Amino acid sequence: MKSEYIPKVITLLAGAVVSIILIIRDTSVTYSLEVLLATLVIFYIVGILAQYIILRVEKSNHFIQQQRNQELEEATRRRQLEMEQQLDNDNEVSAPSEQA
Repeated sequence: MKSEYIPKVITLLAGAVVSIILIIRDTSVTYSLEVLLATLVIFYIVGILAQYIILRVEKSNHFIQQQRNQELEEATRRRQLEMEQQLDNDNEVSAPSEQA
């Protein structure tokens, strides 16, 4: 889900729940609208905070993943260099025995 929809979805869900509860309790229309307005404002703010936290966590995870990828690339390069050096050493050792 795109992060731009998080506050909207949270607000609409809270509004739906409050509306259903107020209808079941058979409250007056004016009071119901006041409660609904307060709920929508509060949960919109909660949704914005949730969106901010989710985006921060995603950004942090992306940064950590980039660091891991760099470490893996460096380890792969080091391993390739070690293998090349080992092959060079093996070739130097085997070369004098072939001359004899």
